[in-house]
Order: sequence, then structure tokens, then C-alpha cells
Amino acid sequence: MTTAGSEYCHDHVILLLSSPDFEDPPAWLSDNFRIIEGGTHAGGSSRNKLIIFADGTYIELLNWISEPKEFFDWAPKTPGLIDFALTTPQTAQETHATVTKRLESSGCGDGGLGVRFKQPLFGGRKRKDGQQCEWYVTKPLFDNDAPNVPKPVEQYFPNGRLDTPFYCHDVTDRSLRVPYKDTSISTHPCGVKGIMSVEVVVPESHIENYLKLYSAVSGAEPKVHGGFRYMPNTSVSFLLSSPDEEAMKGVKGRVGIEIHAPRDNEDEAWMRERGVGIRELRLYVPASGEDEVDERPLDSEGIGASLVLVAEPVGH
Repeated sequence: MTTAGSEYCHDHVILLLSSPDFEDPPAWLSDNFRIIEGGTHAGGSSRNKLIIFADGTYIELLNWISEPKEFFDWAPKTPGLIDFALTTPQTAQETHATVTKRLESSGCGDGGLGVRFKQPLFGGRKRKDGQQCEWYVTKPLFDNDAPNVPKPVEQYFPNGRLDTPFYCHDVTDRSLRVPYKDTSISTHPCGVKGIMSVEVVVPESHIENYLKLYSAVSGAEPKVHGGFRYMPNTSVSFLLSSPDEEAMKGVKGRVGIEIHAPRDNEDEAWMRERGVGIRELRLYVPASGEDEVDERPLDSEGIGASLVLVAEPVGH
């Protein structure tokens, strides 16, 4: 592992929507992104649409059609950001073995948070053009009786526990599952190029535990920053790569995962209502001829406020 960053990459982020918002996306989605049709999942109880980015990542817009027959870990969640996935240059099986070894090691470990990963699960579908698309999904397995799990569990994980990302690995070419090379799909009105960072909010008392866990899961050493805005809370970054590095060259060395304790009343409310886990998705927008970084939440409140466009001059 190295502070220069991991070979691991963001794969996608899950944004759960209500049926009305899925069928007629709100302006903060439709005005900013090109949304493409996905389909109905194999179990028949959920469906998706996709927002594909030029860096090879995407947002999956998820909606329940009926009582869940699949994705039971997502079933208790309320609309909003609920989960995210990483991918790696290695196979799903190699990654499972490597990550398990790190989680079980005395040096890195899982921070006493009771996290292991299930065996990779094969998936696939036939595209409308007849091409077969295949992948593996590797989901975390949680032991809530582990010594350092935030307690009471019902308080810190009110809608089920998803404080660790899962993995997605392509068997067929990535562009079959994520058609990011098609510029008619991956070019967006807001100018976004890809995922800059996923922010994860955790209890301040458990920062050290999550630091160890995310080091094992991301393959990166933690980069600690003191303070943020006007608050003294520590935040920790885990630097990652991107599936397509060229699209993200303007923020090279800054793509990753950031873990932090609640910084303000909104973070406190988020953790109280939604639990420990994904808090914010930050998306990179190259800006030309501007000197200052500009951050713009997609909406002033609600779900859209947790997705933020970060406009920066290239090479800032």
C-alpha cells in the first residue's frame, strides 16, 4: 500500500429513488445529467437507470417495483445515497483473497468492526444489441457483535448496516457494462467527468477503527488532514485510481474516499437518520478560465444536496 494511492478505483454509486422521482427525475438530475435506461433486475422487484461518466464510473438510479426479491441489504434503506462499489485491476477472486488477508492481518485488520467479504457472485445479462455482459459482485459480510462496532447498533445503523463498499469486477470488457467511451452517453449538460470522491461519515469515537477498515478495503494508506472549514474534526483520505485516468487528469492524485466525523448539524442529522456510511458524492467538472474552485450542490436541500459538483480549472 502507498500514500501515492491505490490501484483500486471507484466503480459506481447507488442512488435510491422513489417511484415518482425514478419515473420523472427531478430537475436537479435531469438538468445536469444524461440519464439512460437500464432495465429490470433478474429478481423482477427492482429496476434501474444509469448516469455514465467519462472516467468509466457511473451512478445507478435504483427503484423498487415491488417487495424486494433481491438486494436485501438495500431493502430497508430510504431514498438517497445508500451504497457504493469499488473495482480493481485484479480478478474478483484475487481481490477477495487479498482483501480478506488484509482484514485478518494483525497489522491492518478490520479495526474490530467485524467486516469480511462473501465469495464473489457471478452475474450477467444480454444487452439489447445481443452482446453478453458478465461480471462478479463481492458484498461485505458484517458481524455486529465484533468489539468495535458502534453501539447501540440500532442507533448507528437505523436502516441496516452498509458502512463498507462492495466490489464489482467485469469479466467481459468494462465498456460493455459501462459504455463510457460513447460520448453521446457520457457527456453531460453540467460538464461532469467523473467521481472525484465519496465521503463517508462515521462517529468521531470510531475514526481510528474505520481508518484501519478502509485501509484494508481500499488498498491505500490513510492520508490524514487536520480540520475542515471552521471545524477541528479530522478527515482521512484514501487515494484511488480511476478506470479512465485521462478523464480525471485535472484532479490527479485527489480521487478517492474521504472519511470524517460529523462536521455540522446536517452531518449529525444525516447519521442519526440514515446511519454510518456514504454521506456525499463529489463529482469533478473541469472549468476553463476560472481561478477559484467552485462547489455546487445539485439541490439546496434533500437528496440533491448530497451530490456536489466540484468545478476546478484543469491543473489547479
